[in-house]
Amino acid sequence: MFKIIKIGRNKMKEEIWDGEMDYGWEDLAEKVRIVSNNFADVMLETVSFSPVKEAVDLISKESLQRLCLLADQLASQIKDGYYYQTEDAENNIQNASKLTSWIILGSLTETVLQMFLAFYIEDYKKTQWQQWVDFPAATVKERINVTISQLVEDGVIESNQGKSLKEAIKDNIKRHCVEHPVQRVMLDEIIQFYIAQELLDEDEIQYLRIIQSNRNGIHSFESRTIGTWSDLQYATRFWCYLLEWILNRLPDIPDCE
Repeated sequence: MFKIIKIGRNKMKEEIWDGEMDYGWEDLAEKVRIVSNNFADVMLETVSFSPVKEAVDLISKESLQRLCLLADQLASQIKDGYYYQTEDAENNIQNASKLTSWIILGSLTETVLQMFLAFYIEDYKKTQWQQWVDFPAATVKERINVTISQLVEDGVIESNQGKSLKEAIKDNIKRHCVEHPVQRVMLDEIIQFYIAQELLDEDEIQYLRIIQSNRNGIHSFESRTIGTWSDLQYATRFWCYLLEWILNRLPDIPDCE
């Protein structure tokens, strides 16, 4: 399915959004509310026809309500962007409203990308993303542990260091030998998946990276530069496009007449 989805994506991108800013702040806030509510309605109705129970369970009414609540909060944050955008010229990056908006936008982006994969959950599973297929886990762990134990015995490393190494090896092997549940895959890994499957073009991936980078502003102790109000405006407009991108790649609802 993922290979089929690639067909005609550039043409569709131009039809939905040409990359130019076509909304002011208040109109963009309203656009966020409209597209998120439409996304929820269409996604919920479409998935109800899915024969895959796991997809139906993952894309629930409750999960879509949470999405719309977050989208409404984003809209409330950005509607007054016109009055704040002068901060870009003043190089004033310390604005809680802007930071909050980036964090919410990052969460919303992660969620809709997860939902798209959840809809095509069987195709996602077939990729065996980040899994080491037919990996001889027991043999590898045993041989590595023997080597670590020898290092401890020879005095090369301390006993507690050897124990930590064994635990780290165990955890890493386990992580690569089990399926990565789509609802637990974080934004960075999701972006990597979309790149690997060639689902989005370079410009689209760049927007995702911008959102991801600024969403990480939630780690407030670390010094970092937060994107401008203009960056936020374009990234939010891209998110609206992303929802339409997803809806255009869902199957048609069956005619029940």
